[in-house]
Amino acid sequence: MFRRVVLASGEGGDPGYRKNHEVVEGLLDRAKVPGWTKASSVDVGKGGNSKVAVRAAIELNADLIHIACQEDAHLVPRKTDVPVVVSIHNLFDHRPRSMEAGETAVSLGERVPSSTRAKQLASARKGMERADLLACANDMALNDARLLFPGTKSSLVRDSVDTSFWNPKKSARDRKLLGDMHVDGKCLVVSVGGNDARWRTGFVDEVFSSLPSEISKEMNVIRIGLESLDMEQVAAAYQNAEVMLYPGVSVGFQCPPLEAMAAGCPVLASKLPTHDEILPGRCLLPPDVLDDWVSAIVDVHSEWRRSGGVSRNEDDGLLLLAESLGRNSHGEALSNAYEIACE
Repeated sequence: MFRRVVLASGEGGDPGYRKNHEVVEGLLDRAKVPGWTKASSVDVGKGGNSKVAVRAAIELNADLIHIACQEDAHLVPRKTDVPVVVSIHNLFDHRPRSMEAGETAVSLGERVPSSTRAKQLASARKGMERADLLACANDMALNDARLLFPGTKSSLVRDSVDTSFWNPKKSARDRKLLGDMHVDGKCLVVSVGGNDARWRTGFVDEVFSSLPSEISKEMNVIRIGLESLDMEQVAAAYQNAEVMLYPGVSVGFQCPPLEAMAAGCPVLASKLPTHDEILPGRCLLPPDVLDDWVSAIVDVHSEWRRSGGVSRNEDDGLLLLAESLGRNSHGEALSNAYEIACE
């Protein structure tokens, strides 16, 4: 006997948070949330009120309302007999801070929001207080939720990765997809990050400029975020690269090191939240020790040279770990959160 969920969403806000609605909807539609299924997906529109979701839940005899985007937390009803769950990815806008990442102090959250944004945040905060449960995507969000909303139950429901998309054994991509970005006979290395401080592209520049010249001239570096790649090309880059570098901070909906890991690509990431929650120790480096990053890349290059310049095999250990963070695990954690909300 399946219990039924109404997914409720509004309009506007961070598109990264909104992607979680699509993921949750897919989990429910594909029967990956044990004991639960989707009754309906309700878009209340910009400025909509919570009565729309409550009405849908009552009409469809649903057992729970799930607001899968934290920007829509204001939609939590002021009064309803139907339990309400809100997904939380981070609470930085409600508790701003700085995170030390090597030479960079990364600012997280709006310290001085506009008056309009301040009203939105206040409304969302009141909704989180009214919710029956906050489903938190990582340990940092969970700890913040328990600090800021001690009267609301909370549970860890980690973000997942679509392993069927990234896995090279299930969906292999030829490096020819990379076009002119790929250079034959060179060691392919990928980094991810744009111009935002949290991606620490300046540190990546330092790492590459510190490599011995005889090594750097044999490197084919693709800078995802600075160079424009579609998702198929990103998958091809991860599946064929000798290593993926990510010295930045992962704080949003998607975690690039997790996606690279799901592609079987060795990862070198900063030992910072949330990487230290999901990546094995062998993938983590101190964010502020340049020599460690340079040495690690030198080792990758040496291994590539020893193999005769032949591309590496998939890292089966990382593939297995990524599977444990896939959609099935996400669905099980979500089912558990729903059960707690209904208690």
